[in-house]
Amino acid sequence: MDEQSREEKQEFISVVCPANKEPGVRWMIFACFLLIGGAYCFVDHFIRGKYQYPEPFDWNAYLSYLFNRYGAIIFPLAAVILIIRAVIGMRRKLIADEEGIGYAGKEKIRWDAFKSLDASKLKSKGILKLRYDANGQEKVLTLDSWKLQNFRSLVELVEKKVSVGK
Repeated sequence: MDEQSREEKQEFISVVCPANKEPGVRWMIFACFLLIGGAYCFVDHFIRGKYQYPEPFDWNAYLSYLFNRYGAIIFPLAAVILIIRAVIGMRRKLIADEEGIGYAGKEKIRWDAFKSLDASKLKSKGILKLRYDANGQEKVLTLDSWKLQNFRSLVELVEKKVSVGK
């Protein structure tokens, strides 16, 4: 019995929180709309020949020309940026263990660096804010239940590790 209790004490508590897919999927949907808009602008301006530079100059026709000519370039570029952001966001993992908390591949924040725990929006929105000291500057680590899986386990571990009375 004593050996079991020792093993339990020595066992490191670790919570791995992969990213939820919902935020990334929303970015992908928005990126698809931008791609469709860019394709529409490309077809209208470059294939059908609509919305050419207006002669004589007219502001309304000129704005349509700019929108269709440069929308064919800007909308797909914005879509690519959103897709990259979504993929990066969906691949992130938050790891909390005995050493500290942080995203995989980045430096962890030690538990003793945390100054306060703000759980005012935890019940209503599922957001937990942790204030910590990083090289003399106060920073905030925001944990969001919409963006992280295993959120309840994470909150339990954070409450154990970060003393509220600091």
